[in-house]
Amino acid sequence: MLFLEGKRIVATFVIAEYNTIITFLGMICATSQGITGYYAAYIKKRMALVKSNDALFRSHRAFGSAATTFYGLGLFAGLTGFTGAVTRNVPPLELNDPIFVIHSFGSFAIMAIILSKTLISYFNKKFLYTSVKGWLGVATFLAWSFTWITASLAYYLRTLPTNPQHPPPVYLLPYELLPLMLVLPFLLGSLFGGLVVMKAKKIEEAKAARKSKA
Repeated sequence: MLFLEGKRIVATFVIAEYNTIITFLGMICATSQGITGYYAAYIKKRMALVKSNDALFRSHRAFGSAATTFYGLGLFAGLTGFTGAVTRNVPPLELNDPIFVIHSFGSFAIMAIILSKTLISYFNKKFLYTSVKGWLGVATFLAWSFTWITASLAYYLRTLPTNPQHPPPVYLLPYELLPLMLVLPFLLGSLFGGLVVMKAKKIEEAKAARKSKA
């Protein structure tokens, strides 16, 4: 924000990239968790496999917990920023900017989806495995995808010389590599999730071999 001066403007720049990095890490975790959930619910058609297979269970829980933590951090920062925009116009309340409107107001629906998934996962797993099955996981992955894509676009479009609200990223990829930046968490998450699925398959194969010998 160019109307800020001194340490406040530096802090604003740092916070903007920090928030984007949080969303980036959360998207990696959500993708990894999504891969393991997809394998159990749609490939093996046994959602309960997430609980019975040790590799799937540990990774699904770890990635899910991490994604929830990152979402909580991002939600706090997002609500703080949105409140400041509405009450003090800091950061600017850019209602004429489509990406701002889509990301900001769409985030309320996203919040409902992710909080629902979190509450059911922690307090009603039986309902998750029997009635909800895989569709809530798909909805959560799509919610994370929406959050990451709109948040990163909103950030990067404010680093352009024509809209210099933030300086070019320091830790994230430069604007010229934006397409790669957008797909990078999906690629990394798929890699991690794929490694877990390979381990899970070996566990299932070992179980099947023991049963055949029994």
